[in-house]
Amino acid sequence: MDPIQNLISGTDPLRHDPAEVPDADAALRRVLAGAPMFSDSLPVDVVRFEDRKRRRARLAGVLTLTAAAVTAGILVATNLGTLTSAPAPAGPVAPTVSETTAAATAKPTATRTTPATTTATETPPPKPVPAPVAWTTFTDATGQATFEHPAGWSVSEAPHTIDGGSYNTVEVKNAAGKTKATLRLLYDSAGGPACPDPKPYQTLDSVVVDIPQKAGKRQDSAQGPSAFVFRVIEGDKVYGSLALADEDLAPQTTTCGLYNGILGPENVPIPQFGDTTWLMADGKDAPLTFDSLAEAKAYMGTQEYQDVKRMLISLALQPAKTAISPRFVSQDGKASFVLPQGWTAKDVTVGTPDYPGSGIRVTDGAGKTVADFVHGAAGGLGGACTEGTHKITELDTASSSLTADWAAQRAVRFSYRVMDQTSDGKGLSYQVGLVDKSSGPVQDNCLMYTVVTGTPRGMLSFADRAVQNASEPRFASVAEARAYMETPEYLKLKAMIRSLQITS
Repeated sequence: MDPIQNLISGTDPLRHDPAEVPDADAALRRVLAGAPMFSDSLPVDVVRFEDRKRRRARLAGVLTLTAAAVTAGILVATNLGTLTSAPAPAGPVAPTVSETTAAATAKPTATRTTPATTTATETPPPKPVPAPVAWTTFTDATGQATFEHPAGWSVSEAPHTIDGGSYNTVEVKNAAGKTKATLRLLYDSAGGPACPDPKPYQTLDSVVVDIPQKAGKRQDSAQGPSAFVFRVIEGDKVYGSLALADEDLAPQTTTCGLYNGILGPENVPIPQFGDTTWLMADGKDAPLTFDSLAEAKAYMGTQEYQDVKRMLISLALQPAKTAISPRFVSQDGKASFVLPQGWTAKDVTVGTPDYPGSGIRVTDGAGKTVADFVHGAAGGLGGACTEGTHKITELDTASSSLTADWAAQRAVRFSYRVMDQTSDGKGLSYQVGLVDKSSGPVQDNCLMYTVVTGTPRGMLSFADRAVQNASEPRFASVAEARAYMETPEYLKLKAMIRSLQITS
């Protein structure tokens, strides 16, 4: 190889001859010291000087460009690091030559590209908030009872006066006209139901209320504080009641019936406030009926339950001054009793010359006869059953104001009894008045008498009727007969009859 060509090739970074690079000065001396040779033509492997200069210039340019390219590649690699495949941008991309070729020779495959989405937390629309229910305060006509109730509910009352005391029956109905509770301010309360088959019961909710209790009555009854209670009896169904009641200091696991009433403060009638007076063990006339205990518990979460509960808990009681009912005295001065306001009493002729007696007829404000008093020497009990007997049930009983020895010996008392003649299509006949141990036994019979025997003057009767007759009023069911006990007429009649006093 030409020495100069070898020198140039040694500087080529792309092609390096392994031969030792010659000394340029030594090579020049050898050329100058050698024998001179002159010719018009140069050998084939000898390049003209002008051509050599142009070649060197071209070579230097190539080397400069190559060095610049290498330097730029190193700088890019250093700054960017390792190159990786970037994700395909969303949207169409122009294909490269190789991709176009591949697409022409291979079956195209559809690839679904999911566009990038921005995740945002959606705020649910606000739930509609029910408008608050307006409440109002009710005070009864006697001024003794005050409670709150929803403004859309209605209240009706039947105030009355017995023996100088003010009493009332207040019925509360919801917006749909359904009775949700009844407040009773009573002269006296009836006894409990018969109990052939006790049932288990539970108290699901209880809240003590701020109502004072009569001290003497609390000691006698050994009851706990008054409270709102939601109690259920478990029978073939689950029967429930919401009311105010005095807590039992020794609760049992079974019951024949749950009484809804409280002692109340001094100088206030007996209060009852709830959906029923008695929740019966057999569920008869129960205000609430559920298929299961779970359903009864779920009822506690309803708006109706919360409204009734708030209303019952809001009850406040206080004494009220009332006018004292007058006491009627017979013409002979031997009989007297408290006459309810609005009622009228007058002496009437009874008996015969052989069997003299005194009589009083009592009528209500409409002129209807509600009771008769008869006291005379005549009579005795008699009569025989010729067509079979009927069941007699005593629905209410109480003591009498007659305290003489003869009255104690005869066991005189107030009684309300019914005779069930529904099997004969006659419904239930009833009598309200004074009885004794001869006339008042509760047993099947074909006759009922409401009289007292063995008095100093013979026989006495103070009742709505002393004996049965064809035109007497009747009830269609026992439930109807029990409902009569809650009416003002019955309460006045009971108080008047019990207040009777007589002299010899």
